[in-house]
Amino acid sequence: MWRDRYRVLFERNVAGIILTNAEGRIIDCNRPCARIFGFDSRKQMLAHSAWDFYFDRADRDAMIERLRRRRNCHAEEVCLRGRNSVPVWVLATRTVVSSAEGRPELFLGTLIDITARKKAQASLRQNENAEPSVRMPAGEGARMAELSKRIGNILRRVSKSLQPENLSQIDRAEMKECLLALEQIKMLMSELELLHLFSE
Repeated sequence: MWRDRYRVLFERNVAGIILTNAEGRIIDCNRPCARIFGFDSRKQMLAHSAWDFYFDRADRDAMIERLRRRRNCHAEEVCLRGRNSVPVWVLATRTVVSSAEGRPELFLGTLIDITARKKAQASLRQNENAEPSVRMPAGEGARMAELSKRIGNILRRVSKSLQPENLSQIDRAEMKECLLALEQIKMLMSELELLHLFSE
């Protein structure tokens, strides 16, 4: 049964995992997913509809239509609505995990929070467009760009390993590699945050 198949994924995955149906009901999610959207618990998030996390209903409609045609959507950067309408940027992969009468019934989403990286990129662009007298020092700007690139590369690598079609083949060594990559992201994000603070 799909619940047994994905239970370990939901409970142990460091990425956000959410399972919804076509009508927008959230069937299940893990705690990292709830935290991404600003909730203190799974229960708080489960009280909402999947539609609540889109600024434009048409965005979810378009995603469902793509899943109906292709059955999966590879990693893409998406801006969603967090708690209190706060923008949340995620690297998201979605796939159909169950169908009825040839139509998708259940959708699985894997989400990695990239909000801090998107903010850093926006700040970098703003500084690049600023007057020379207030522009970020060239060395710091280059370092920030390098960190953003490295974080993006790690996120894409981890996201590929965590796609549902690859999970049945993932071994312990690859799991450890994913966890190590995510720890590297934490360190890079800390450095990125310090650079951002010093540039203000």
